[in-house]
Order: sequence, then structure tokens, then C-alpha cells
Amino acid sequence: MKKIYLLTLFVALSTTFTSCVSTKKLLDSPPPKTKIIENKATKNSNFIKANEWMVETFNDAESVIQFTDKEAGIVKGKYVMRKGSVTPGLYGTTTTVEPFYAIITIRVKDKASKIEIDPPSGMYTRKAMDVEYGFTPEQFNLETDVLLASFEKAMLSKSANEDW
Repeated sequence: MKKIYLLTLFVALSTTFTSCVSTKKLLDSPPPKTKIIENKATKNSNFIKANEWMVETFNDAESVIQFTDKEAGIVKGKYVMRKGSVTPGLYGTTTTVEPFYAIITIRVKDKASKIEIDPPSGMYTRKAMDVEYGFTPEQFNLETDVLLASFEKAMLSKSANEDW
């Protein structure tokens, strides 16, 4: 009788605790976002504007320009879409929020520039007690819309390099 009571208690407690545990649900990544901006600037001026925009936008130590080729007109970098966080614990640290990185590629030529933002891999939501947390395709779309508008504004404005 005591064994049945303990077994029933164990099943009840394990069911209660597993319903509180968070689970990761991987979501399909959205397609990359691309925008072409036409202006009247030269390839050299567009390259400088693109570099300046990346330096101003990548204002985090984890967001870095990883590749530039002036002759080819390419600037490529890794951008933190969402910062991660680490919690110290008794037996070391635990990553509580995963960081998400997007790859931003800018190609320039005379009178035009093109930006492409590749979404982070492994987008997910986490469900804990019926509340979803995490980075979703909708959040990626909102974040990239802001980046694209900022890039367009920078590419259509006059460069400080042109008027001094």
C-alpha cells in the first residue's frame, strides 16, 4: 500500500513539474530581406556611406564588420539582432537567453546600393507556463524593417565626405 501511495505521489509531482518546464519550439527562419536603394552617388561614395552606416549601426562589441572589399564594393558583417544573457550559478554559468545574429551584406556600385539581411539560424520560441518567449520571425521582420529604413536614409543623405 505504501508503494502505491509513493508511486501515485511521484507521478503527480512529475506531471506537475514537467508542465512548468520550458520547452523550445524551433520555428522556420523567414527568407532574407533585401532592399535596393538608388541614388546619384559614385561607387566610392556609396562604399564610404555603407561603411559609415555599419560603424554607426554596429554599436555593440558583438556586432562586427567581418569583410570589406572596396574594389568589389562589398561590406559584410555580423549583427546582434538580440543580445544573450548569462546567469551565474552554483556550478558555473547558464545561458538564460540565447543571442541571435544576422549576417548583413551590402553591395554598392555607381548610383545604387543593395542590402541583404540573412536571418539568424535556429529561431525559436520558448513556452513556460503557457507564455511564449524568444526570438520569432515577426521580431526579425520588425528589427529588419528598422535597419532597412536606417540604411536607406543613410544612403540617400549626403556624405560628410562630399562637402568638406
